[in-house]
Amino acid sequence: MNYIINFFSILSGTTQLLISHNRMSFAILLLSGLLLASLLWMLCAFFGRLFYKAYRLSIGQHILCGLLAILVILTVPTYASIVYLQPSFAEIIRQWHKSLVDDGVWQNKLFKSKFNEIKKMGLEDFSTYQDPAKGGTKIPVSHTESKLKWGQMDAEATIENFNTNFPLLSKIIGAKENVSADTVSQDINNYLKANPGSDYLNTRGIKLAVDSVYNELKLQIPHIIFVARLSLVLLVVICYTLLLIWIGYSSLRKIRIYSAHTTSSTHS
Repeated sequence: MNYIINFFSILSGTTQLLISHNRMSFAILLLSGLLLASLLWMLCAFFGRLFYKAYRLSIGQHILCGLLAILVILTVPTYASIVYLQPSFAEIIRQWHKSLVDDGVWQNKLFKSKFNEIKKMGLEDFSTYQDPAKGGTKIPVSHTESKLKWGQMDAEATIENFNTNFPLLSKIIGAKENVSADTVSQDINNYLKANPGSDYLNTRGIKLAVDSVYNELKLQIPHIIFVARLSLVLLVVICYTLLLIWIGYSSLRKIRIYSAHTTSSTHS
């Protein structure tokens, strides 16, 4: 279910961008979708008559044609709007990063884990650093191994959150913890060299891990555009194929009923 929600939330974002950037194009695309939906509705009505000339669509088939018409009308502008994937992803990632920073429970849990893990390594002097359970907000990271552990834990926690909230995107880009971990640990080195005596900020590593995910996404945008558009086309094709199978089957049944009735009348 999360995959489907992800897919349609992405498409919703690109459609909103199309509307905000070019309302006239959106209106023209909607009208094009309406025209295409009307033609497909007529095709469905004609399809049944190929088997039985007197065949007419049932109420249920008309209702399904109407629902599929709405699908087609929405699909046409959505298909075109997928060119706005990059700014849409930028907004999704921005909102995701904001949710991580604002999530105090998640932040505290991650900080406590890093504090305990780095302390267990026995490389840093924790004598002046208070435990997070007692209000501590800092972790010493002077050794390379400590910096790598910090980067690894930031990356793993961030990627795990991303995989949970965006399973479809995660599947597409194959987000890897090691890419983000290397980025974070390198930034720790640079930050501490530029700011001697200061402590590395907890949110800084998370921001870098988030940026790493976004950079991975940007590289995959051509592939995602292809997959998204193919998925939309296949959705419409599959739905109409099932509808035509239903119509064809119903039409053939009408022929058999009509033939049986005609034969019965002739014998009488």
